[in-house]
Amino acid sequence: MSDVKFIDASGWNEQFWLNSGGTRAKKILLDNDAQSWFFKCSEKKEAKNNKPAKHYRFEFWSEVLAYQLGKSWGLNILRYDPAVFNNEIGCISKSMHQAGQEQLIEVGRFMTAISDEFLPAEVETRDQYTFQLLSETLDHFELAKYWDFFFKTMLFDAVIGNTDRHQENWAFIGRSSMITRSIDEIEKDAKRTPVHLWNWFLRTTVGGMFNKEKNTLTKEAEQIRLHLTNIVGPAPIYDSGSSMARELNDERVEALLANENQLVKYVNEGKAEVHWNNKKLSHFNLVLELMNSSYIEEVRKAGSFLTKIDAETVKDIVNEVDASLPEAWNRYKIPNARKELIYKLVTLRAEKLRGLLS
Repeated sequence: MSDVKFIDASGWNEQFWLNSGGTRAKKILLDNDAQSWFFKCSEKKEAKNNKPAKHYRFEFWSEVLAYQLGKSWGLNILRYDPAVFNNEIGCISKSMHQAGQEQLIEVGRFMTAISDEFLPAEVETRDQYTFQLLSETLDHFELAKYWDFFFKTMLFDAVIGNTDRHQENWAFIGRSSMITRSIDEIEKDAKRTPVHLWNWFLRTTVGGMFNKEKNTLTKEAEQIRLHLTNIVGPAPIYDSGSSMARELNDERVEALLANENQLVKYVNEGKAEVHWNNKKLSHFNLVLELMNSSYIEEVRKAGSFLTKIDAETVKDIVNEVDASLPEAWNRYKIPNARKELIYKLVTLRAEKLRGLLS
């Protein structure tokens, strides 16, 4: 059922000059065949403002479980396996794109090129990260044909209780943009590009592509670069670690298992990161809004994978996920109570979603 592989990356080389997006830094490693991998540990929060320190000890398993479950449901999802590097345990995934030929373009880059109000680095503008902005963005960049990917991801997040699908946690795979490619390639693409778009490109190039104060591309130049990027398709679903009750301590896990009403309340209150008209809703209320929108049939089609969610298969995957962990790392095996809670959360959410979409 499960094909989890424990990977010892101790002898691999860390690439210190590279960086990656996301709320938690990742170590970028080169294996013995010069292939790039991304390694990350569970999140740790230092004590501050009279709040105790936190260590989401089993969080890395959420990524591994998300892959194993998503794969069993037929989703295009990035593989994660448990791994150790420099005496740290975490999860590891292979690079999603071919270095030098492709690039990962986070959805947030498209969204910020459309909206001046959405500034991801500013907490005060998080409510601008909306489904409405996403819809406007996909229409503007002629990417609406990928709605199935977005709806599948949103429904998958609802099943696993992922609360952190922020603007850098979904993306497209693209070829190098025209601005960074050869003159011959630019001329070839120009013949397939509307004249007004090509003129815009030339105007922004000649007129100055950089905002000198921010040392970034102007909004117009960023839009044209994204317009002229050859999108290969959506990246696999990735970075799903903020899910499956990873934030709960052992005492809270036991309490939810002992109280069904509290368990149902926890399921119902899980929040989606994507806002609806500037309001942060629960996963289920967001789905209800979508079901009352013009996207209802596309949402239903994207949710067809929900019929593949079998309770016994979920239980087997959850129970077997840490079987390959070496004895030296046994303290990081998932306790049985936590496995039981994960199983209940996933199956309860799946059942509720099937009801909403039927």
